[in-house]
Amino acid sequence: MKNPFALTLLTMVTLQTAVRAQIPASGGEASAIQEAVNLSRRGEYRQAMQSYQQLLSIAPVTSNVELRAYVLSRIADSAIELGEYGEAETRSREALSILASAGKSHTSTFAIAEGVRAATLRAQGNYAEARAAAERAIIIAKGTIDPRHPRFAILLTTMAQVLQEKGDLRRAAALCRRAVGIFEGAKDTSPIDLGSAYQNLAVVYAQQGKPNAALDAVNRALAAWSQAAPSDFPFIVYALRTKILVYQELRAYQKAEELIPELLELGASRFGRNHPVRVALLNAAAAVYVAEKKYEQAEPLLREGVEVGRRRLPVGHPLLSNVLKNYSYVLAKLNRNDEASRARAESAVLLAFPRK
Repeated sequence: MKNPFALTLLTMVTLQTAVRAQIPASGGEASAIQEAVNLSRRGEYRQAMQSYQQLLSIAPVTSNVELRAYVLSRIADSAIELGEYGEAETRSREALSILASAGKSHTSTFAIAEGVRAATLRAQGNYAEARAAAERAIIIAKGTIDPRHPRFAILLTTMAQVLQEKGDLRRAAALCRRAVGIFEGAKDTSPIDLGSAYQNLAVVYAQQGKPNAALDAVNRALAAWSQAAPSDFPFIVYALRTKILVYQELRAYQKAEELIPELLELGASRFGRNHPVRVALLNAAAAVYVAEKKYEQAEPLLREGVEVGRRRLPVGHPLLSNVLKNYSYVLAKLNRNDEASRARAESAVLLAFPRK
């Protein structure tokens, strides 16, 4: 039986750049929003969401359609990072609805909100609708946003993320490189945002089978984050995961194993043990042990990944199906054939509810 870990899904981070120039407000509202943005950049997503939600109740936000839609989009961004995908989709749709009702469907704010919705759909495994939303966002952005501005780079990255999931790695890599160039050339780029762009490029390189290029990109991401992010910055989890997969590709299994405790500890402490991103983290850690034929060490990781996925991922999500297949593979290697059959059957049932 072919090792299914060859199909392991990678994780790209959601860019949440929100420099003052793109906030459709001035004075106290802009300062309050920027404070919430800074919370997001530090990885304090719950606090950021609470701050954004408080802003929804003040008069300047309730009376300004674009400002309200902008705040709703930022709530959706934070909800994605918290793994609350239903909330993210509700808020992004609400932002788009109020903009459309006000005749503002060809504005930069609408493009941003559409991009956030695309990111939400991707997180839920709905790649077909995510691609359509990302393409609409870019079309609108071409007429409303400077193509050299970080806001445009965010939308390019969202498109790249969807294409990566769909297997169009060549175009995804091109968009990620373009996004990196925009962030490097922009005067108001945060090191956190630049690092995120490099991490996303590393993901595509890793999936393209370019481990050395991926390792260089992820090291650039970590170097950028070290300038501004706290030592337990949650995006470091994604970088560690990418490094583990790169080391696995290079057959540097000892180096990969050395990173697993930090990956799992940081993932649990910064995201929470029940966060859907942990499905991908546990899967990546297990993949190393499977590559070394250490099936007893892989089994509990995959079992936990399946349990979290059942609770937190939508029915038919490709990541859950993937992890179930991997779990079945390991169970079979451990001669637990009845359990392996059940895991395979559950994966097959999920495929009857595909997220396109």
